[in-house]
Order: sequence, then C-alpha cells, then structure tokens
Amino acid sequence: MNQKLISNHMLNYIMKWLIFTLMVSGLAKSILVSLGFPMPYWTILLIATAFYTALSIYFSSRLTLITLTVTTATGIGIFLRYFAAKSWLNEVLNLFKWLADYTLGMASFEPQYVYPGTWAIVFILSLVIYLFIIKLEWLVISFVLCTGIISIEWALGHTQILPWLWPMALAWIMLLDTQQYRRLSHRYVMPDFGVWQVSTLPLAIAIVLTSSIFLPHDTRHLKWDFLERTVQDISDRWSEWSVFSSPRQPFRLSQTGFPSSSEQLGGPVKISDDVVLRVTATAPLYLRGTILNEYTGSGWQDSIDDKRYKLSSISRENAYRQAFDWDEPIWEDLSRELKDRFFIPIKASVTHTGIETSVIFNAQRLEGITVQKRWGGFTPYFNGKGETFTSRDISASDDYILHVSVPAIEDRAFQNFLEGYIPIIDWHKPISQQPLWEGANREKLLHIQEHYMSVPDSIPSRVAELAYSITREIKTPLAKALALQAYLQQNYDYTLEPPYTPPDVDFVDYFLFELKRGYCTYFATAMAVMGRIVGLPTRYIEGFKMPSQPYRGNLYEVKKLNGHAWVEIYFPKVGWLTFDPTPQAQHQQGLTGQQQAQYPGYYWDEPTYPWMQDEQIPAYQPDVNAEVGSPIDSSSPDRMPWFVLVLLMTLILIGTGMAGLRVWDILRWKKIKKLPFEKQLSYCYQQILWLLTLYGFPMRRGETPYSYAQRVDAWLTNSAGSMMDICQLVVKNRFGNYQLTEPEMEKILKFYRNLEENIKSLLGFYPYTFKLISKQLSSKISRQGKL
Repeated sequence: MNQKLISNHMLNYIMKWLIFTLMVSGLAKSILVSLGFPMPYWTILLIATAFYTALSIYFSSRLTLITLTVTTATGIGIFLRYFAAKSWLNEVLNLFKWLADYTLGMASFEPQYVYPGTWAIVFILSLVIYLFIIKLEWLVISFVLCTGIISIEWALGHTQILPWLWPMALAWIMLLDTQQYRRLSHRYVMPDFGVWQVSTLPLAIAIVLTSSIFLPHDTRHLKWDFLERTVQDISDRWSEWSVFSSPRQPFRLSQTGFPSSSEQLGGPVKISDDVVLRVTATAPLYLRGTILNEYTGSGWQDSIDDKRYKLSSISRENAYRQAFDWDEPIWEDLSRELKDRFFIPIKASVTHTGIETSVIFNAQRLEGITVQKRWGGFTPYFNGKGETFTSRDISASDDYILHVSVPAIEDRAFQNFLEGYIPIIDWHKPISQQPLWEGANREKLLHIQEHYMSVPDSIPSRVAELAYSITREIKTPLAKALALQAYLQQNYDYTLEPPYTPPDVDFVDYFLFELKRGYCTYFATAMAVMGRIVGLPTRYIEGFKMPSQPYRGNLYEVKKLNGHAWVEIYFPKVGWLTFDPTPQAQHQQGLTGQQQAQYPGYYWDEPTYPWMQDEQIPAYQPDVNAEVGSPIDSSSPDRMPWFVLVLLMTLILIGTGMAGLRVWDILRWKKIKKLPFEKQLSYCYQQILWLLTLYGFPMRRGETPYSYAQRVDAWLTNSAGSMMDICQLVVKNRFGNYQLTEPEMEKILKFYRNLEENIKSLLGFYPYTFKLISKQLSSKISRQGKL
C-alpha cells in the first residue's frame, strides 16, 4: 500500500513536471527566437527542469520555503563576500540593463549575454508559471499572460515562433484535463491524478499533431488581422502622442548647399562633405525627397492639393497602389523571369545623421517601409504623388528600411520591351476623347494630364523649337525621353559656379541658349520642361544620389554634396521612370583640381547597378523582426472575441507602466526639493551638463566652467536665466562657502526644469525617461565598481 502511494505521488510529480516544462520551454523559446537568441530547445528544457526541481523543493511547505530561502540568501551572501569577483554587481546590472535596452531596440546584440540572459528569462518565467499554475492554479490569469506575450510577438511580425507554441498548446490541453478531473472528482470516484493525466496524454498529443498538420508550414503570411491592426493602431497613436510633433518640414536642395527654392533656381553651389544619411544597401539608389509638379519660369513648386495616408492602412490600398504604380498593367503582363530582370529588388537601411526633415527618403518602386519600432518611434505616411514622410522631424536615433523594386531603365532589353509595350497617347488632347487600352485608369490619366503637362506661356518659342528638333523623327515616348536626356548630356557643360539667372528671364531658356552650363537643377528642369512640350508627362525630383561605391562593405555615406535633382516621366501601363540628364562623365570637369581631390565620391560617379554588369543582386529577404509599412492583404479571417480580453489586459499593463513612469517623475522632483540646497545644486548642475550633452553640446576636455557657460549662452535661451548665472552660483557655493538663498535655488531648479521640459518635447517623454533611468543605473553601477 505504501509502495503504491509512493508510486502515485511520483507519477503526479512527473505529470506536473511535464506540464511545467512544456509551458516554460515553449514560452521561453518563443521569446528567445523573437530576440534572436540562438539557444537550442533541449538546453531550455534542461534549464526548466532544473528550476522545476528547485522550486518544488522550496515550495514543498512554508517552513521549507523560509528555511531554504534564508539558507540560500546566507550562502549567496558568503560567496559574494569572500569568493565572488568585486565586479559581480556591475555585471548583473549590466546584464539586466542590456536585456531591457535590447528588447526596446536601443542596444545592439551582445553574444556574451545570450547564456546569462537565457537563464534570467527562463527563471522569471519558471517562477511566475510555478506560482500561478502549479501552486495557486490561477489558470485564467496565466492564460491571459501567456496569450498576451504570444499575441504581441505575433503582431510585431515574429511569425516564426509557431513551432514553439505547440509545446505550450499541449500543456494547456493537459491543464484543461486537470480542470475536468477536479470537476468529476466531486461526483465520482476517480483514479489518481497522475493516472488520469497519463490516460489523457495520447489524446492531447493527437490534437496537437493534427493541428500542426493542418496549419501551413510557411506562416509568414498567416496574420491575425484584427489583432495586428489594433496593435499597429495603438503603436502609431502612442508614437505620435509621445513624441514632439511639428508641421512637416519638406526637403529641398537648399538644405545641402544647392540653391533651390520655389522662387528662383540657379547660382553658385556651396559644397559641403557633411554626412547626412548612412545607407546600408545592396546597390546605390536615387533617394527621392521631394516631388514637384509646377514650373513657374524661375523655379518649381507643388500645386497639388494632396492628402496623406498611413502607409500601413489597409483601407488605403488603392491609393497606395496608384501612388507607387503597383496598379499598372505591366505587373500582370510580365513573366516572373522578366519581372526579376526588369525590376531589381533592393533593401536599404537608412539612418538620418545630419539633416532636419520629416521626409522619409524612398525610391522606385516602393514595396514598403520597415520602421525599427522603439518607444517614441514614428509612423510612415504617403501622399498621392508617392512622397513618404512622418509627422515630425526624423532624429539621428531613428532608422528605417526601404523595400523597393528599382526599374532597370539602363537595361537595353528593358528598353526594347518598353518600345513595343508603351501605348502612344497624345497628352496635348483631352484624354476623354481618345481611345485607350483595355483596363486603362482614366481618372489617373486625367490627373497626370492636369498636373504634369503644363508649361508657362512665358517660355520663349525657341525652347519649344529646340525640343521638337531633338525629337522630330522619333515616334515612341521612351525614345523621345532618351533623346532629350542624351542631347543635354552631350551638348552642355557641368559647373558648380554658374552665375545667377538674370531677373525676368526664363530659367530654362537662359540655360539652353545663353549659359549652356550648369549643374543638376539646370539639366533636370530643362529636360522636364522640354519633355512636356513634346508630349511627355514629367515631374521634377529633388533628393540624393548615392555614391557609386560604398564607404565600407554595404555601407554608403551620403553627404550634402550628393544632393541631386532628376526627372521622372510617366509612361502608360508602366508608371513613372527615372531619367538623369546631368552629364555623368563631365561632372569633374566642372570642378577645380583641388575640389576633385577634396570631394571624392560626388554624384558624378556612374552608379554600378547590377543590370549594367550582368550580375545577380543578393536575394531580397524582408525583415521579419519589424512590421513592413505596406498595405496588408484585405482578406481577413473572422474576428476572435477572446482577443478583446487579451488586448484589454495588454492595454492595462501598458497604461499602468506609463502611469508609473509619470508618477516616478513627479516623485523624483519632490525628492529633489527635499534635499539640502548644496545637494540640490550639485544634482541640478550635473543634470544640466548631461542635458546639454543630449543636445550634442558637451563640455570639451580642459574647458573651464566659465568658458563652457559662455559657449552655451551663445545659443541657449532659457527664461530662468543664463548658464553663466548658474555657473557663478556653483563656483561661489563650492569654493567660497556661499550659502544659497531660496530664490536662487528656485532659479536653478527652474533653469533645470525648463531645459528638461524642452528635451522631453524633442525626444518624447518616455524615450527621455528611459535615458534618464539608464543614466541613473549607470551611475549606480559606476559607484559600485569604485567600491
């Protein structure tokens, strides 16, 4: 009898161990896969088993829990005191700080933290699951917690976690069997719990195996649209609410040293080699910044009353397809082989380093934009022209990935295909009166004719005569475009120091017949205007042309001197294609020998595209760790009501965390004000110096506080006073035993608060708070290290 009881007890223990390890290992593996930790599943099983054994011993009784906890704490204390390295606390804090930063996307991957990070994650999950499921049996809370974690991972694009959810599913089926066992035990005489679990285990395994067979192996397109849309909407609203938002600042070449405005183009260029973008890409691109449609005779301006759409919005898919030419018939008419040759897939990671703009630079044909999600990130938008942007200036900490299919317009095979494929439309006659090809989008054609064909009446007739003379014997639209491009490249010189265009003189006419030299804005404007004259819808583009060679590896440094202007021409059934009439081989002739040596990699370098070298570009793989901002398939499955509970719980947790940070900030200020004046002064001054560092204005090595204060006051405006005032009070207090008065301390606190509030508005409250907490943790780690 005793042997039977012991046997049953062991079986019960084993079945609880099975449920526990399946639950912990599946959930832990999904988290580790999402984080990119290369940890084998069997290793996680062993770690979970070790924790289960330890926890079952600790929680066997209250006396055991208290005794072992005290014993363990004492043993750890003795070990740390006499045997552990002095830097142990530093290492532990560094580990948890890195885990938090890496999870939020604010730190790079560190291989040395994989094993300790895995142990930490598995331990936390083991403790929570053991308490909630094994000891307390709070299944509803445990279910919400597990489902919430998985739902967030899935909504963020980590669909590769599916294989590791099956162990969790098996554990939950066994837990449901446990609930059924307890209900039946009140009515009937039941076998032992372990025996019941063993008897139902084959059924649970059969259910899981059947489900795994019916679900597709490729789950990249298996989306829970309701959850995904809701999480994305919450994320977007959070991003826009938590960060500084200001009117959108468009991009113009005037930001790079090239004269460019809506009033007047032309004039000498101020070359600068300041880096503005860092781009990691498999090939150089034309990065579009601004698309302009109306030529005024002296410059370009945007006269289209456009709307903005969220790039990830499902309801705006038609607008997205039209803006980026995915609605054109060519995508249906080309074979897969020709698509891969004529439209080269390229993935480019873009980081803004030295330019203030809300523009998200893109390229043809845009498939989507992957935003690296962080607290205080940004939401991509687009308009009908195909410009992409966000609701605030993009900071240096923000980056995004472009997914594009670039038309191989230099490929002769593509040109030959287009010659016979593009229908001929007379854009000077009403579209409504012309026969069009089957399936033509008449509204799109009317919009293009209205906005991209007009030229001012003031243009001299000799401009039109020249345009017609260049294309007189040419019939097809593509051949006309290539002829205009070749004529400008071969007959005009390149210079960075042209004179300003005389007043009341047409810019294009002056360039073509008087000046006969210039830089990109001259050539692009001339081609756009002459193209319209001969019946080609054109638009003027300003942006950056990436250097032909990377800085290192696949990293390109795009500088201000890479600012560029070019032309896009619309071809029916194909869409907008890029043309660059600026002469490539002659660019350096426009520079002095000193300038050529000083600015290597300027945009005169001919880009080496794969189709020019008969090379295959590396395979394009979308980033599965972040969401691509392109419209999602509109065919969505039925909504699942239990997601509502998951989302509500997630929102409550997020709201609690946000509120906690706000309360922490309030309490921090109250704590500061309770300090003695000397400590308040020391703390505020150190924080002011740190805030100035966030502005990118740190104190130089060997610089005195007074000279630094003078430098700060040269640009900083603070309603509470000057940096010199603060500096003088600090020096008098530290070295002259000066006792601060309450009004003086209030002035210092107000100076600090004003500076902090401004930083919060620029970075966003929560990104700044995380930086502040990280700084305080680092300070504690540093103090512990010195001890």
